[in-house]
Amino acid sequence: MSRVRAEDARPRILEAVFTLIQGGGIAEVSQRRVSAESGINVGSVRHHFPTSESMMIAAAEEVGRRMEVRLAHCARPVPGDGRSALAALRSVCLAVIPTGDDGHRELVVLQEFLAAARLSDTYRPFATRMGDDLRSVLRAALEPVVGAADLDVEVELLVALIVGVSAERVQPHGVAPAIGPRQVVDRHLARLTAPPAR
Repeated sequence: MSRVRAEDARPRILEAVFTLIQGGGIAEVSQRRVSAESGINVGSVRHHFPTSESMMIAAAEEVGRRMEVRLAHCARPVPGDGRSALAALRSVCLAVIPTGDDGHRELVVLQEFLAAARLSDTYRPFATRMGDDLRSVLRAALEPVVGAADLDVEVELLVALIVGVSAERVQPHGVAPAIGPRQVVDRHLARLTAPPAR
């Protein structure tokens, strides 16, 4: 194994965790497997992450960090401009459903983490925080579009849509859908902003 600078080790370890989870789920993550996948000796892996569980938590936090980076680049609404508010909401929705190969890897890690949180007291607080953060981000983006009246319901509808689309990208029911996340989000937002039927 080659010598790796200390500041490069942690990102390489986390990428190895992502690769192992994508290939076989959380059960595939061990310090020895991460060492083999990353090319970093097992002692260095243990230095950064004393347990496999700590690596999983760090991987889940990395998913959140990447999402924060995408959200930081989202469009911002211009006060009083409905079109810019809708564009900003669309931007936020698509930032929390990552696309492309790296996005798929993130979603796999996130789905595995959420599944583990159902049974693990260790992972549950992180999953709860991620859910709270998602609702908070969506609430802030939705309010300029829908106002305060139905905001709670619209947040939950959008959470359900995003969680469903994300899960379907990881574990499709049958054939992977031909309709992508952008089309689904665009259709939902068009319905959300359509004038009421008479």
